[in-house]
Formats: sequence, structure tokens, C-alpha cells
Amino acid sequence: MSSAPILTVEQVSKKFCSRLRTSLWYGVRDIVSELTPGQRTAAGGLRPSEFWGLQDVSFELRAGESLAIAGANGAGKSTLLKVLNGLLKPDTGRVRIRGRVGALIELGVGLDPVLSGRENIYVRAALLGFTRREIAPLIDQIIDFTGLHEAIEMPVQFYSSGMSARLAYAVAAHLNPDLLLVDEALAVGDYDFQRKCIHHMLGYLRQGGAIILVSHNPHHIQSVCQRGLLLEKGQVTFAGTGTETLDRHFEQQLRASTLGSATQGDLTPERPVCIEAITFEPVGAAELHTGGAVRVVLRYRALHAMAGIGWGFHVWTNDGIHCITGAVCLEPLALHPGTHTLTCTIRQLALTAGDYGIKAILFDAMQQPLAMLGWENAPVPLRVRGTISAQKNLQAVLQQLVTVDVAWH
Repeated sequence: MSSAPILTVEQVSKKFCSRLRTSLWYGVRDIVSELTPGQRTAAGGLRPSEFWGLQDVSFELRAGESLAIAGANGAGKSTLLKVLNGLLKPDTGRVRIRGRVGALIELGVGLDPVLSGRENIYVRAALLGFTRREIAPLIDQIIDFTGLHEAIEMPVQFYSSGMSARLAYAVAAHLNPDLLLVDEALAVGDYDFQRKCIHHMLGYLRQGGAIILVSHNPHHIQSVCQRGLLLEKGQVTFAGTGTETLDRHFEQQLRASTLGSATQGDLTPERPVCIEAITFEPVGAAELHTGGAVRVVLRYRALHAMAGIGWGFHVWTNDGIHCITGAVCLEPLALHPGTHTLTCTIRQLALTAGDYGIKAILFDAMQQPLAMLGWENAPVPLRVRGTISAQKNLQAVLQQLVTVDVAWH
């Protein structure tokens, strides 16, 4: 790893205006101010109808390092990547980059829809300073990575979103950039392509590249990113390892969902019911243990009486990737106005010792969701204890999730 940073971001801020006409007027004034000697723009403060998209963001990134940018929708993640890629000009602060940048920020950006996939590769390479002779040895490698085969000769306007993502990532990643910027556009690819991209990123880092990754997928972040930044309303609220940043992000989402569910005025005729909480309570014990009985309690709040309602819960891995198990009650139930509970009992908890996440749902007679908890925000945390033993340690090493009742002969 080089001692000199590939990327330096110093006190970068970017503001936007919520009113179109006002925004256009401010833009004209700012251009005139920049072109007029002796005048200064109002970059350091907010004018009426303006808000900060980014505010005082600072960090460094060196060769071989990978950084995750986490945060809720609207936190400023994509805005930051656009500033780093030069698509947006910061109002204050400075961005310094040593070397070439490859970017996959928005689906289709940088691809000409009229040209074929092959022609887009040559055009993108030319924009980055490659000659046709220099790109020729890489063409087959890029096309093979995309998996598009004969579709590479089709105009990009006929590509699906997944095909466009494959082409955009392959071009951005294989032209030897010193810094690779990847936004959520990667999520539209299928799982096989996502795994291929993850393996490519890891190899790219070992060769001295640097990556900034924006993703809501915990697996992507934990697999690729050593470090992380958490953005909230355009400001950095936490910096740590990738795993620590994810944990802080999930805690933030959980607090937000808890505060939101406690608001008594959020029920409307269009949203007549909400799930306030779901808990797993041990039966006959002080803590949840593998093999013990569990009472599941879902607390809901309804605006009025409702009939023909079903409910269910699902237990997910702590990273949110896999659904381990769950149960759904299809027998029609009646909900009463006000705050009440629905309950069931798990006779024997098959989960091994560890941390999990719970998601719950209420649905109508057509099995359409009426209220959800943990799906659009952080799952409810669940911790299962186990007796200290060699078997528990072996389960942890193997990352085993459930147990089976076995009679050995």
C-alpha cells in the first residue's frame, strides 16, 4: 500500500434548492459571481429554500483500501459519489484524486443507447485516454466478464437493466482505474453476476486498487469493505470498520422504526394498522436457549376493527441475506381497534446460539401486506443463548444456524 492517499476529501459540502425556479436563479447568480472579479458566492451558507446534501465530509483512501458509504435513502451517498466522480461540483471543500477513476454510479450513465455494447466499450475507453490499440487486448476479457456473448453486438437501448449493469461494471472495472466507485446499480444484476463482481473487487484490491462502495446489501459491504462511513442528512455520523458501520446503521434504523411506531397519529384510512413490536419470550427460563420453548408476541395497533387477517414472522441471518425459518398463520383472525397482541408458541427453538433478525407481517384475505416490521427497516434483533460446550463451538466454527433432533445408533 502506498503511503500517499489516492483520494483526499477535505470538508466537502454540497447544497441543493428545493424549488426549481429558485434553484435556476441561484445558479445564474453563482455563475455571474464566479466570472466577476471581486465578487464571492454564498457557498458558505444556506439561502432560502436551500438545504445541505453534503456537509463537511472529510476522509482519505489509499491503495488497497476499500470504503463503504452507508446510510438511509436520501442521506447523501449517491451525491457524494457524484462529487467524487466530478459530476457535481462541491460548494465548499476540495477533492483530490491521484490517478484514473472508474465509476458505476447510475444505471446507463456513460453508455450510448444507440451504439452496441462493443462500440460502447471503445467509446468509454477513448474517453479515459485509451487508444484503440491499447484497448484491443482487453476487449475479449471485458466481453467474457459481461456474459453478454452475441448480445454485445446489439444496441444498448435493447438491453435489460441487468445487462446494462453487467456492461457498465465490466467497462469501469477492467480499464485499470486507480479508484473504483460503485453505487447501488450493481444490485440489479443477478446473484451469479454479483458474486463475480465481489470476487473481482477482492482481486482488484489485492493488486493495489481502491474502492468506494455504496450498497444496502450487508453481504457486499462485509465481503469487500475494510472501512465504513455512516451518513445522516449529508453529515458523517460514524466512521469505523465496515462491520461496525453496518451495526451502527442497523441500530440507527431500529431507533427510527421504534420512534415511528410510537407515534399515535400515523394511522390513516389508507394505513389502518401498524405493527409496534414483536418479541420472543422464553417459556420457563430466564433467557432464550437452543431447544427451549418460546412464546412469540406481536403487538399491533389498529384504527378500526378488521376481519380476515393473517400474520406471520420470519427469522433471518444477522446479515439479512438468508431467511432461516418462519411461520405464517393463514387462519383468518379479527383485529380489534386500539393496541392488542397476537401470540403463538414455538415448542422447541431449533436455532443455534447466535444473533438473528426477526421480520413480521400482517396481511389481508388476499394475502396482501397490511403492515410490516423489519422489512423496509432494520429487523428486530434476536439473541439465542447456548450451553458452553464443544458442540456449541463447533456450530459457531461451521456457522451452523439450526439444530436437528437426532438419535445416534
